[in-house]
Amino acid sequence: MSLPKENLVIVQYAGDFREAALRLSEGGAETYRAQRHTVDYVQSLASRYHVTTITGFTAEPYDSVLPSGARAIGAGFTDRFHAPTILDLVRKTNPDRLILRLPNPILLRWAARKGIPTLALLADSFPAKTLKERFKRRVIAHYLKSPNVTLVANHGRRATRQLVDIGVPANKVVAWDFPAQDTPYDREAKLSAQGREILYAGLLSAPKGVDDLLHAAASLKRDGKPITVDLYGKGETDRLTQLAKTLGIGTEVTFKGLVANSEMVPAMSAADIVVVPSRHDYSEGLPLTIYEALCSRTPLVASDHPMFLENIEDGFSCVMFPSGNASALATKIDGLLTDAALYSRLSANAPEAWEKIQILLKWADVIEGWLASR
Repeated sequence: MSLPKENLVIVQYAGDFREAALRLSEGGAETYRAQRHTVDYVQSLASRYHVTTITGFTAEPYDSVLPSGARAIGAGFTDRFHAPTILDLVRKTNPDRLILRLPNPILLRWAARKGIPTLALLADSFPAKTLKERFKRRVIAHYLKSPNVTLVANHGRRATRQLVDIGVPANKVVAWDFPAQDTPYDREAKLSAQGREILYAGLLSAPKGVDDLLHAAASLKRDGKPITVDLYGKGETDRLTQLAKTLGIGTEVTFKGLVANSEMVPAMSAADIVVVPSRHDYSEGLPLTIYEALCSRTPLVASDHPMFLENIEDGFSCVMFPSGNASALATKIDGLLTDAALYSRLSANAPEAWEKIQILLKWADVIEGWLASR
């Protein structure tokens, strides 16, 4: 006699699971790297579990059962994440096992008190500049050490090592990555910049450093060294459009919106520089944009975000600038565009830099191993 299926519940901050599952099933394109890998794997779990994915930020609230048998619940958040609402949704699913894709203290505390076997599957870092950040980090570490949290996985080695640094036992921490869908070996190294086209891809927000990039572009224009900036992604588009106009670079900045992930590396390859300007207070794991930039062989300018250190190296795999310093960013961009030797060296080093950040354990492998461990 077969045992009844367990309730497996997955909680994520954003990334509308229902929308992605239906779009991909109809032959639609991925909007971020390895989206099909994650969505198809979760749906495949429906043959073994009553699997439910709860997403905070969705276009509307919903509770649907997909054709695969997987259940998708959307909280319908549009402005801010409300953990008590998510917790209420989780309670109603009566989980036997829980996968948290966000390190939320309220959800972690509830799972610990209930003794629910939990996998923390993260792509986060834990800044500690302010008293509030230090307190939050201590609380998160406390609950990640709980016996019910049997595995803590983070994206990238540096972000994973930080978990140990804040007190999570090393024997329950692993680093993971998404499967590679492109490699630097598919393209020739570049010898020099062909223009002054800068590309950014990711969330359009101040903590991601987009404001700093626009201020850098305005500074360069004032100095008679204008650049064009293509911004891919969604977020604070209206505010940033107005900022670009205020800075006098409205015609130099183009908002590209969301595009198919398959278009991203070719777009980077066509650009002259890819910029990843994240500020220290943004909780990064290791941005997929860095992987894609290395695959494109277009040189990278990146901030000195703590999670980037040890993954990319100033002068070898990127040009690095102090986070939040638009003047320094402008100087680094112009310097790279005009230094053919540095430009060609970074492009030539891309395969070695890309190999350095590869991790064998993939996203679905983490879940599969955790499920099998009980």
